[in-house]
Amino acid sequence: MKRIRAIFENTFKESLRQRILVLLIVFTLLIIIVSVFLEPFALGEASKIMRDFGLAAASIFAILTTIIIGSALIHKDVEKRTLYTVLVKPVRRSEIVIGKFLGLGALVAILVLAMLLIHQIVLIVYEGRFDLHLLVAFPFTVLEVSVILGILLLFSSFSSVTLTSIMGAIFFVVGHAMPDLKLFADTTEVAALKHIAYGFYYILPNLENFNYRTDLAYGIPLQTDGILFSVSYGVIYTILLLYLTTIIFETREFK
Repeated sequence: MKRIRAIFENTFKESLRQRILVLLIVFTLLIIIVSVFLEPFALGEASKIMRDFGLAAASIFAILTTIIIGSALIHKDVEKRTLYTVLVKPVRRSEIVIGKFLGLGALVAILVLAMLLIHQIVLIVYEGRFDLHLLVAFPFTVLEVSVILGILLLFSSFSSVTLTSIMGAIFFVVGHAMPDLKLFADTTEVAALKHIAYGFYYILPNLENFNYRTDLAYGIPLQTDGILFSVSYGVIYTILLLYLTTIIFETREFK
């Protein structure tokens, strides 16, 4: 645990230097601008649109931060040769993977929480009240980030920074297109395409399982079974990705 904690703290501090504060400033300005100019064009739906937009923006900013920093999380240590210093010590490679995952994951979780709180402040300025119900989006956004970070660590264990970042972006887009893929699999009459589509649907991460933004923005009650499934799905999928990453990382030779 001490070794994981040391790697966690180092990863957190290194990631914190990536000008995270700038992202918060940009996010704040974006929310304020949308709040000011949305009203004349929203046809009475400004309040709901503002909530939906704020939650979506927080999610996208979190994913971008994860991809930008996470894609180079291992490669940076290889290039600086700091990884070699760690490997000569009695540290398991699984501890390196877990420590880096927790370090960046914790930083992005704090970033998400900060953005959601900024969103609440903007709401009280323009509407005169908080909407703390929207904070329910926090754990689901963190779960989505965890899955993407797991994917980034998996690819970074054997590929380049560029390919890792590209795959992270692809999995994010595809992950939110899973309902369309399921619809295609249900409706296509070509047997081969049907089997391939179903295969991708059940194997690739379905990030729509964490998308409760519309429900929260429009006050739609969340179902307990749906919440439990989303949490279980995110935790299990993340653990599986970290396990695969560890297996690949342990077989990799560094020269």
